[in-house]
Amino acid sequence: MSTSQRLPLKGVRVIDFSQVQFGPMATQILADFGAEVIKVERPAVGDISRSIDVKSEGIEDSAMFLALNRNKRSISLDMKEPGALPIVHRMLEGADVIVSNYRAGVAERMGLGFEELHKKFPRLIYASGTGFGEDGPLTELGGQDMALQAFSGATWHNRATDGRPAIYPIPFIDFGAGMALVQGILLALIERGVSGQGQRVDVSLLDTAMFEQMQEYTAWMMRRFEVHWERDNLVGSFKTSDGWVTIVGLFRPDPLRAICTALGTEDLTARNEFSTAELQQENREQLWHILDEKISEFSTEEAIQRLGKSGVICGPVQDFDQVLQNPQVLHNDIVRSLPHATLGEVRVIDNPIRLSGVRKDTYQAAPLLGEHTEEVLGEFGYSPDEITAFVSNGVAVQA
Repeated sequence: MSTSQRLPLKGVRVIDFSQVQFGPMATQILADFGAEVIKVERPAVGDISRSIDVKSEGIEDSAMFLALNRNKRSISLDMKEPGALPIVHRMLEGADVIVSNYRAGVAERMGLGFEELHKKFPRLIYASGTGFGEDGPLTELGGQDMALQAFSGATWHNRATDGRPAIYPIPFIDFGAGMALVQGILLALIERGVSGQGQRVDVSLLDTAMFEQMQEYTAWMMRRFEVHWERDNLVGSFKTSDGWVTIVGLFRPDPLRAICTALGTEDLTARNEFSTAELQQENREQLWHILDEKISEFSTEEAIQRLGKSGVICGPVQDFDQVLQNPQVLHNDIVRSLPHATLGEVRVIDNPIRLSGVRKDTYQAAPLLGEHTEEVLGEFGYSPDEITAFVSNGVAVQA
């Protein structure tokens, strides 16, 4: 198949009011595949993620912002100024999608509520990310990944042996919700091709968090059984002579026997205390002690090779530098180096979607705050004098 240079979303225009992780991750995926994403930011501070990187030296070198906002253009508008809303409405005349993640009622107060915009721009797809949903008793609460981990049961499910709940150290709910928001937008674009009408797309962190635990919730509702993939199976991380290896004793009837064969040790399933999967879990601490001692005799590479030959699923526990240097990661070309206006170059992680008929050769680093204000306003028909007036009046800000 010949490779096309045409990205599948080329010609789709997105006006992006979203901030932090959930919305920007979604709009970055759209931008990666050709959508024109115009990011509308507040003057001076911009997207909140520009200031939450504790190691940054300013709003332009936040790793959090750089990771989630490539291939976008930034326009800085003060939405508190009366002259800003007409500018947004002019942009929406030629837009396909608007994306936001405001708290309940904020968009309406700004003049950007769904009902109002749908009447004026009936083909516009209105995508909103919320914490708890567009209506209901908790809509006014602010939603954030770690808080929703707690609210949705994920933190309880991740409790330590002493009962203390633990937060997962990656924002998996935000990113899952961002992927779901992309899917909703694409579905709405397809449906609009039939009906000619835009619609609202709503994805909440709460619904996403429960969706990501669908197996656990189904088992709980059916049997009051708490599924725990590590605790309930022969799954764990073990120290090697030079690191750690994670063993996943799933998807075969005799994982412990296979592990023993791989390690060249006695068949522990011959012992009464380890003869069944149930007894192995009941005597888990004793079993883990034996496996720890045996596996520590091997290097990580040796353990991986031995276990792999016996059909045991396993993997080395790698730190970030080891992952970045891994030959498969290098082969997959998941790390992109992008030229940046002030930093020279930034390295970011690409999205995982690969289309055989599409090449994503040209990427742009995340924009400076208001970097494209004059450029975008000019494209929407404002004269240089009008743009100068907007900047002078504080309605718009140019980097």
